[in-house]
Amino acid sequence: MTIFKAQVPYDNNASLVPILSAETLDYHYGKHHAGYAKTLQTLVDGTDFSGKSLEEIIDASRGTNQKIFNNASQLFNHDFYWKCLGVSERKPTGKLNDIILSQYGSFDKFLSEYISCANGLFGSGWSWLVLENGSLSFVNTQNSEIPIGSNAKLICVVDLWEHAYYIDYRNDRASYISSIITKCINWEFCESLV
Repeated sequence: MTIFKAQVPYDNNASLVPILSAETLDYHYGKHHAGYAKTLQTLVDGTDFSGKSLEEIIDASRGTNQKIFNNASQLFNHDFYWKCLGVSERKPTGKLNDIILSQYGSFDKFLSEYISCANGLFGSGWSWLVLENGSLSFVNTQNSEIPIGSNAKLICVVDLWEHAYYIDYRNDRASYISSIITKCINWEFCESLV
């Protein structure tokens, strides 16, 4: 039996302050994210999904079992989101930087377009940076969807569900998006995926 556990790669009491408070992290990780792991475990125990990896469950449940798919995808999305975050002034280097400069002309232009894309999502979901066939693109997905294509690599994601920002930013989602994308992306992790 596979045991699902929500994973956050840093101390949630200080690591992302002041962009995200410890209270937001306690609720987001400790209640929402951990809830997806617990619910998924309950849903798959004793079924054909038991013993499968998270990615296998997502693939097998897509279009066939929405409840399992939603919880598995949300667990995957959150695990990925936490890895994408870290308060740092660092910018991308290496291959990722080369692609950004080639496509967007500057890092600031790249950030501006990512922010614009994320602000364009209506409702709850995720704003992804994806690399496919050597090109970067921004993709918004509703609810628990993941933009997985045949050659697509997920590079970064921003959580656009209200529980990700409402304690700290209330209804000012635009400020949350701007703060996360400009001040809180772990570019070292993103570079490792290119």
